[in-house]
Amino acid sequence: MIKKLRRKFILISALSVFLVLFITIALINISNYSVIEKSAKDTLTSIINKGPKPDEGPGNPGGWLTDLKQEHYFVVSFNPDGTIREVDNRQMFILTKQECEDLAKKVYSGEFTGGKYGNFRYTKSLRNDGVTYVGFVDINDRLDNSKNFLLVSTFISLASYIILIGLIVIASKIAFRSSEEAYRKQKRFITNASHELKTPITVISADLDLIEMDHGKSEWSRSIRDQLRRLTDTTSQLVTLSKLEEDDPSRFPFEDFSLNEVAKNIAESFVPSFKKEGIKFAYNITGNLTMYGNKGLIDELIHTFLGNSLKYTGGENKSSYFVLSENNRGKIEFRFSNTIDKDDEVDIKQIMERFYRSPSNKKEGSGIGLSIAQEIINLHKGKIIVDKNANTINFVITFN
Repeated sequence: MIKKLRRKFILISALSVFLVLFITIALINISNYSVIEKSAKDTLTSIINKGPKPDEGPGNPGGWLTDLKQEHYFVVSFNPDGTIREVDNRQMFILTKQECEDLAKKVYSGEFTGGKYGNFRYTKSLRNDGVTYVGFVDINDRLDNSKNFLLVSTFISLASYIILIGLIVIASKIAFRSSEEAYRKQKRFITNASHELKTPITVISADLDLIEMDHGKSEWSRSIRDQLRRLTDTTSQLVTLSKLEEDDPSRFPFEDFSLNEVAKNIAESFVPSFKKEGIKFAYNITGNLTMYGNKGLIDELIHTFLGNSLKYTGGENKSSYFVLSENNRGKIEFRFSNTIDKDDEVDIKQIMERFYRSPSNKKEGSGIGLSIAQEIINLHKGKIIVDKNANTINFVITFN
């Protein structure tokens, strides 16, 4: 049990750390990309808004924004009739003048929309003088830097994640050490206590037999025998629960067996008991089902739920049902349902917990049976769903 809790702790911690790192790196890189896009947009806006400069003599030609020589861009202006007025591609070194014109025409005609073309960002602006300017800026270097940053940040994050997981594993081992020791002591106590109780239970039972032989049976001797049986059952259940929680498959070897045969035999054995208690009991076992698991534990699982139903079925029209079938997903499905008293305050969220007892239930019980059933289900990698509908409680168990 402690090992399961530790594994869950490590898994939850690992997922939490992964999500934090993933979200952090994602936000940083998205922010970085947004800055690149905004910078390109600002550059295009500046180019279009400032417009062309006149030539200022030899060695100092005109053009667009000679103070942005670090930028790779080109600008094409169009007359109102759609003819090209001017092309300035002096800051564009990877495209020819003709290629610049062709790209600008596609933007001007509306063939290109969205402001993006490969590693280029572009814009179109109609000035007051009726001239339309189309500007392109190359952000290839910035995108390469962004990709490199993404790779580096991802690598660092993965390395950090591996280190953090290692620290979590070490920390969990230290943190759960005391709990593991306490759990081992608890199991040892249960095992020792069960062995110690066997002797006085045997002696009391033998003495009771002698008393009944000499004085006959009475309500007192019957009460003592009932309490001895209850004590024996509770002790046995505690030992079984302790073994199941050890998570040691070798204690409960698996095999293939006929589930129909096991279930039918148990259901038939309960028919007289339900009839005696005035409970309408019906069962339905369909198909030819086989299961890979521990036959003894599955036997106990069915006994537990039918016994629980026999003990706690209530209401005006007391009824109990057991269905074993293969569902539409090809999984083995157990369904146990029974009516309950209308004022029964059973909590379906806690009903499978150890020692849980409904506050309104006055019947005898240890509250261990369903917790043993839960461990059997867990051992067989099954799932259980409990729901309460009006005056009926349903248990649906599925196994692969």
